[in-house]
Amino acid sequence: MTRAVQVATAAAVAVVIAGCSSNTGGKQETGTGGGGGADTTASALHFAKQYQEAVNDRDWQRACQMRTKHFRHGSVRECVTDNKEPADPSPSPTASDDFPPLRRADGSIVPPKQTPSGSGPDHGETGTVTASSPVPVSAIGDHPAGTGVLIQFKVVWPNSTTTVRSALRVVREDNQWRVDQAEDIDEADDAHGNPVHDALMRS
Repeated sequence: MTRAVQVATAAAVAVVIAGCSSNTGGKQETGTGGGGGADTTASALHFAKQYQEAVNDRDWQRACQMRTKHFRHGSVRECVTDNKEPADPSPSPTASDDFPPLRRADGSIVPPKQTPSGSGPDHGETGTVTASSPVPVSAIGDHPAGTGVLIQFKVVWPNSTTTVRSALRVVREDNQWRVDQAEDIDEADDAHGNPVHDALMRS
């Protein structure tokens, strides 16, 4: 009788251990949502990078969809309209437009000179965007709490190259990532060793 009790007890313990181990494995596998801190941070960084790439490409339809309602200052359509650049102005008339075209000795027409823009190109070539240094940022003013992300990329102009550094506030809205704030990082933000946090919390 004692032997039967011992066998039954051992079997029950084995079932409990097997059940615990199975449950533990199940919990580890279900971590794709907001439960895992590392997964959440990685997805926030990825989203911030995609947003900045849309802005750099001047894809305002996509960029505006990735903003919070507060940051759009209206509907997606209004945001697109506010950010779209005016159409290129028509070339200004030149002196050659008022007179018969000039001809070369071989009879071919000399094309008129276009008036160059005084400011040069409006946009430089943008390099690869990197998103890094995630940091929690608390709510301030109209901005909800979220994750601050450091954005960096180079801009190549005809005679110079600059590095752009900015901070994005990425938050959850309607169960999706959205950008709620974008601030340039300046020297004062670097002084305290946490430029992303300082830039997003100063306004």
